[in-house]
Amino acid sequence: MDDLHQVNTIIATTICAFFKGHSDAQIGTEEAKLLAKQITQALEQAGLEISAANPTNAPP
Repeated sequence: MDDLHQVNTIIATTICAFFKGHSDAQIGTEEAKLLAKQITQALEQAGLEISAANPTNAPP
């Protein structure tokens, strides 16, 4: 992973945004950050890598 902190931040932000619209279930920012770290660890253990897209190889 290119920037693990950035990946965790993106995942945590997405988790918070998901729960924002669910009044019956809420998650705090710190909980979302911990969950994001667990997700990235699980992806790494599965052998997956997250990296920035290479603009030169991006479709037009």
